[in-house]
This record gives sequence, structure tokens and C-alpha cells, in this order.
Amino acid sequence: MSHMTKVKQRKKITNTMDEVEDIVEVLKKLMKSKGVGAAKLASLTDVPSRFIDALLEGNFDQLPSQPYIRGYLFKISVTLGAENDYLWQVFRSSVEALSSGEKDRLPSNRFALQKMSKSTMIWILSGIVVFLLISLNFNRILGKPDIEVTVPDTTEESVITVTGTINPDDRLTLNGEIIYTNDIGVFEKQVQLELGLNTLDFRAKRYLGRETKLVKQVFYQPPTIETTNDTGQEEN
Repeated sequence: MSHMTKVKQRKKITNTMDEVEDIVEVLKKLMKSKGVGAAKLASLTDVPSRFIDALLEGNFDQLPSQPYIRGYLFKISVTLGAENDYLWQVFRSSVEALSSGEKDRLPSNRFALQKMSKSTMIWILSGIVVFLLISLNFNRILGKPDIEVTVPDTTEESVITVTGTINPDDRLTLNGEIIYTNDIGVFEKQVQLELGLNTLDFRAKRYLGRETKLVKQVFYQPPTIETTNDTGQEEN
């Protein structure tokens, strides 16, 4: 397309839009008033020189999509002392802006935060809640249980009462038998002893934690019964 043809097209646009300002002429006037050439303007605004050349020559088909056009014209307007959106408004009034649908959008910023779906947000919040619950109850859920037991070392009784305390949330066994506690973790259990040395194996297990083992030994020796023989002497 020749330069004369482009000029005629711009004049035709101006006439049909009731003498609306022409972007090419307006830009040239502003540049002339500031004494700025195309190369200097490109340097001052960081706008590609090919964009400025395309505007000055009326090659609107060589311009990028609308978001870029508006951004570039904003920089040029500010540099040339005009209102921020002045050249953009003149451009829109001068020509029919290129329409390219989705291409008009600026490239997405891969570093920008992406909008998360509702289900993703629910999963993240659920994970945070679970983490906080585990953190606050770590020892109660995953820690190692403590056992306190009162057992005599020796006894003359065949049945003894074993008492002690543990965390009421822990599971306690004595020689494999489950021992139940009250609400504050106190337990009491009667144990039948055999003659001699008896081993009491206590084991406390936390719900998801470790197991604590405590072994106590009790020696059972019944009392000696004194008897009298035929001579009247006591026998042990």
C-alpha cells in the first residue's frame, strides 16, 4: 500500500467521523512540539521503534493487539506531556481497533498466583486443620506413655492388689490382660500369685504412638505354720 493511499484512507476516516483527530497527525505534532524524533521517543519510552514507525506511517495492520497498543500509547502520552489516555482515545477514534479475540489478551504471567478451585481450597484448609490438631495433641496421640505402679516386692498373701495410674487415653495390659482405668487414669487390679517369684508385665500403648513396658517382680512366700510334735516341742 502506497503512502498516498494511506493518507487518503486516514482522511476518509476523519471525514466520516466528523473531523475526529487523526492519530498520525496528532502524534507528529506532539513530537514536533517536544523536538523529539522517532528514535529518541523509542529510547525515552522503551517502546519498540517499529511500533512508533508503524504509527507514524499509518501501518495499523502492523500494530500488536489492543492491550499492547494502549500500554505503548500511555507511555508515549506521558513522555510527550499529554494526558495519560489521550493518544489511546485518539487512536480509537481514528481507526477501528484490531480485533483478535483471545489474542488481545496479554500473555499470562507464569509467576502470578493462579486461581484455585473450591475443592483445592477445601483440601488445603483440611490439611492445615489436621496439621494443627496433630501439633497440639502430638504427645497425647503419638508420644510415649508413662506408667506408675505400686507393687510390693515380697508378700505373704496369695492375692495382692496392684494400683497405679496412666493416661486414661492409653491402653494398658497386665500379662496380656486388658486393665481398665477410671476417667483420670487410675486403675486397681487384684492379682493371684503363685508360690515363689511372680513376674508382672505391664504394657501401655498410645493410640498412634509407642509402647511402654514395665516389669515388676513379686516374691510370694506364705507364712510359716508352727506345729507341736509328740514331745511337746514346736516344729517349724
